[in-house]
Amino acid sequence: MDFQSLNQILGYLQIMELSPQQQQFLKLMEYWEEVLGVMATQTKPLYIDRGVLYVATSSAALSQELSFRVPQLLDKLNHFLPTPLDNIRFSAAHWHTIHSHQSRQTEKNNWLEHPSMIPQSQKATLEDSTHKNQNPQTTFKNWAKAINTRFQGLPLCPQCQCPTPPGEIQRWSVCAICATKQWSSS
Repeated sequence: MDFQSLNQILGYLQIMELSPQQQQFLKLMEYWEEVLGVMATQTKPLYIDRGVLYVATSSAALSQELSFRVPQLLDKLNHFLPTPLDNIRFSAAHWHTIHSHQSRQTEKNNWLEHPSMIPQSQKATLEDSTHKNQNPQTTFKNWAKAINTRFQGLPLCPQCQCPTPPGEIQRWSVCAICATKQWSSS
């Protein structure tokens, strides 16, 4: 009897829960780069509908070029797929939509790695001060308390003694404000 890792078995179970069309799409994605070669980076399979694979391409010229190669691509792809595809349709229409979403996600991830970000474990949330009967003084006190709590665990900048995100201290040895002052004076 051959033993398999738990992750492998869970992966098989997850695939079994998918519809046959989704399973076919996952299988297609495994071999897409092998079938298209260098051009795979300029294409993105979107979905399969009624035996037709829809693919976004980086340009209209590439869509046209690949359209001429559909019979050869179908032969190669159908060799790997349990249910053969009938056709492939290439279009540049969705390419920018896909990549603008991916770039927004990358920008978000880059910001999360910025030295000025406070680690999630050290963040304190502002208390809900949206009570209708609260006066401005109480609201301000709640806000000030939350801000003090938020900065309690942060290290102090060696130059100005202000609470500073750890990433800034690691990167510049001082807070971002002091680092900016140093750069502008040199």
